[in-house]
Amino acid sequence: MDFKKLKEKALEQTNKAIKFSADKLAWSWLTISTKEELNKIIAKSKTTKFKNKETWVEKEYKHKSIVIFAEENSDFFKDALYILPVITAKAFSQNISVKLAKSKIDWVNLKDYKVNEKSLPCLVVFEEEKVNKIIEGTQNILKLVKSFDLDINKQIEEFKI
Repeated sequence: MDFKKLKEKALEQTNKAIKFSADKLAWSWLTISTKEELNKIIAKSKTTKFKNKETWVEKEYKHKSIVIFAEENSDFFKDALYILPVITAKAFSQNISVKLAKSKIDWVNLKDYKVNEKSLPCLVVFEEEKVNKIIEGTQNILKLVKSFDLDINKQIEEFKI
């Protein structure tokens, strides 16, 4: 077998593996596919209160949730195999919930979340169960991923399209 055939066969197997993994990701627990799951992740953006039992001082903690809307059969789902773990790691350090969401979910209108279907993929940041910020497009989402800064809150606030 010559090198050219070997290279083509390796490339073919790589593409099969990526497609298989993207399909598995689309149906995994990391991907939102129902309205109830979407509501749960948005509900995690509520501010919580904590009362110290010793001093009785009450503190408020503001939370955020990130939902990345993308078309299920797009190239972005393949890219999400490496994008999602990086964003999840950055968000975990800030106590932020992150999920990937399919663009077509029953009983969900993307316009309710200020998402334009033509600008998918789209990263939506929720705070107090309301849309706080929207980052549209693969390239803009990749800017968050490629940055070495672990403070995703600061990155999102400073983000300019």
